[in-house]
Amino acid sequence: MTNLDIDLPSSPTRGESQHDRNRSVSEAVLAPQTAISDDVIPVVVANGSSNERYDDVSVNLADHHEALIGAAFLNQNNIDKQPTLATLGETPFADDGDEIVNHRVIATEVVKEPRNFIDAENILQNAIVLLDPRIPDCIHLIEAGKKRGLMVMAVIPKPNDGSKALINFYPTAQALLEVGMHQVYEPPYGSKFDVVECAANLKTIEAQQNLRFLGVIPCREAAVDFSDILGALLGLSNVNDLGLAGARRDKGLMKLAVANAGLRIAKYARLTHGQGKDIVDAVEELELEYPVVVKTPRGMGTSDVFICKDEKEATESSAHIVRGVGPDGRKTQYALLEEFIGGEEFALNLVASPTTPRGVQVTDIWMYHKINTDGTMVNTFQEMVDPQSKAYTELVRYAEGVCRAVGIKYGMAHVEIKAEFDKK
Repeated sequence: MTNLDIDLPSSPTRGESQHDRNRSVSEAVLAPQTAISDDVIPVVVANGSSNERYDDVSVNLADHHEALIGAAFLNQNNIDKQPTLATLGETPFADDGDEIVNHRVIATEVVKEPRNFIDAENILQNAIVLLDPRIPDCIHLIEAGKKRGLMVMAVIPKPNDGSKALINFYPTAQALLEVGMHQVYEPPYGSKFDVVECAANLKTIEAQQNLRFLGVIPCREAAVDFSDILGALLGLSNVNDLGLAGARRDKGLMKLAVANAGLRIAKYARLTHGQGKDIVDAVEELELEYPVVVKTPRGMGTSDVFICKDEKEATESSAHIVRGVGPDGRKTQYALLEEFIGGEEFALNLVASPTTPRGVQVTDIWMYHKINTDGTMVNTFQEMVDPQSKAYTELVRYAEGVCRAVGIKYGMAHVEIKAEFDKK
């Protein structure tokens, strides 16, 4: 629902109303203090009746106001923090400085005649956003952007003030600027990333600098969720299906979307017991035999993916996942139980675009060579195979179907599939 700041016809006064109801707590909090009687406070009783009023009941407006807006907003340290735009130089329009300068995104602005139409200034430069970049990866994207005359901006959801090690993987604003990034947007240090606030600030920057954002590129798997949402909030048309955003990261929702598209998936169950006691019933109901797979639903690589040879291992693995935090830093809500599928494992990389014949196209296929190490399949090496070969036709079609099923229409995708060869 959109809140519009417009004038509406005034409603009847309380005395003119044909039905009597009590003022809710939120109305009491949000209404001006003088509009509320000091000695009569409306109270709604359990059955919904509002006929009785009590003189000895009072509402502490300060407490209810704090509950409505959140205690964090009453912390002066948080109030003083502001999002910043980091550049090398005194202004965002110069990148030849030696010292990093943090500019406040929102500056004082005076609009003299807001009702007059103002001719928009010409776009000075097209730009792209790299969401949560790592230095080894973004160097190539920065160079590619510069060749195409694009301004490249980084968005760091969790700023590093230099206290974190591994600067290449958790870069500071200065580290990114030193490798060629044009500008770096950072939310207030220590605050939780707010994608809506980020979009509003990027739109402000877009207007201030006469930019035009063309796309948002996630640079980590954990940033995939936010990239399409941020792109949509920036008004971009080249974003993937937001209704299926969860299915692109949550493997339980992913399986549901893929199955609904008519594609085969492994049997699975969601397990939520903190001690893994729901393993027995789930294995029995799915008619599985050991080994089984227990994995975290929002993982990446082989993190928290366990090949369990018996009930004891499956119970311990499920409890470990349910009680822990996932590789993406979020609290895990459930563990995913799957049937174990033999055969070879393949990774397929794809590019989605309306310009391709089927909307998505496989660019390369890699065959993994994994070994079981302490219950986890670890990749020792991989070899590239020909995606045009008839031997991999079914893999290609299946991977393309998965991408369409989870709503990928633009950008890159990575699908991992297990398959067994037969004479066909």
